Amino acid sequence: LLLDNLASVGDETGHAMQQSGWASGTAILNAMVVLLATDCTQNAGGDTGPEDAEAALLRFLEAQEANPLLDPHFALRICRQKGLIKAMVLLYGLMQMHEEAVEVALKHEDIALAKRSACKPPDTEKRLRQKLWLRIVEHQAATSDVQKIIGLIRESQELTVRDVLPYLSDSMTIDAFKDEICECLDKYEGQIVTLRQEMDDHRRAL
Repeated sequence: LLLDNLASVGDETGHAMQQSGWASGTAILNAMVVLLATDCTQNAGGDTGPEDAEAALLRFLEAQEANPLLDPHFALRICRQKGLIKAMVLLYGLMQMHEEAVEVALKHEDIALAKRSACKPPDTEKRLRQKLWLRIVEHQAATSDVQKIIGLIRESQELTVRDVLPYLSDSMTIDAFKDEICECLDKYEGQIVTLRQEMDDHRRAL
């Protein structure tokens, strides 16, 4: 109950903290980060365990995303000291440091967390999203598991076989990518047909 109360303080008192000024408001948030992060590394009593404590910290940080009084650098330092990987990745994302978020997740072999971070940049930042997904491909390619790479291509909706080929080892057989290659060729064929149609329409209009 204490953790839930702490995690919801930002929603209930955020406006009041902003009115009270940067120093006092940020100090309160910093103190709450320390309390919640410390609780994550200890076995809380009763029915509340470390996983519940970490969930409370994550909820609190997410609730403060738009709060200018949050000091994400301080929170990141505390979470790094406590070894709270999910909170670190979340904070990097809040600071728009998506490459760092993916790297931390991959360093700790949390592929699902890395993939969620790769989806965080807006659709307008297509190059960045591709770069993040390719970093995950590079990491997974070390396992020589073709199915994992194929899964990343399909899941990302950003990559094609051509994008991932440079990351594949010699031990990976190209036959495994037959369906993806055919799909890619069909896509290019469709683009060529569309381009020809546009050129014909343009010539007729002259």
